[in-house]
Formats: sequence, structure tokens, C-alpha cells
Amino acid sequence: MDNKVSDLTQAKEIAEHVSRTLIGAGSMPEFATGSVPIATAAKILGKNPDWVQAGIISGWLPIGKATQGDKLLTSMEQLNRKKRTNYYISPRLLWELTGYVWKGEK
Repeated sequence: MDNKVSDLTQAKEIAEHVSRTLIGAGSMPEFATGSVPIATAAKILGKNPDWVQAGIISGWLPIGKATQGDKLLTSMEQLNRKKRTNYYISPRLLWELTGYVWKGEK
């Protein structure tokens, strides 16, 4: 029973994502310039900021990129916690996934 509910929930999320993508092809909202902050994305997704960062680095949360210096991080094994990590979250990709339109910080 739990698998069936989980499968239905996942199917609904996929359908919503596809719907936003198709609708967006004709009428793209206007986004603020720059990156969506990690804390904002985490709040929108209902997750911890560490979860968002791990998802971006590992590639299973396709809303942005993570770098250390000039090196693109593509796995958690590459992460050096002693170095600064920069994250870029695309307002458009976040919107395609969630429907949230980033208008910038106020």
C-alpha cells in the first residue's frame, strides 16, 4: 500500500513538472537576476539546506551547480569542507521544478 501511495505521489509530481515546463514554453515568468539563495530554495522545497547542497552536488536535484575555485563539483567525494563552496541555483530551473518564481531578495 505504501509503495502505491509513493508511486502515485511521484507520478503527480512528475505530471506537475511536465505541465509547468510545457506552459512555461509559451509564457515564461520574469525572474530576478542572480542565484536563488540556498536557504530560500530549502524553504521552498521543505528541506534542510544541507539536503539541497548535497542534491546539487550529486546531480539528483537539477536546479544549479556547485563549485570550489574553478572546479565543478559533481559528487560528494569531491567536496573539500575546508574550502569555500559556491552554489548557483537557477531561478528558472527552480521554477520548473516547483512553480516558485524567484523575484529577488527584498
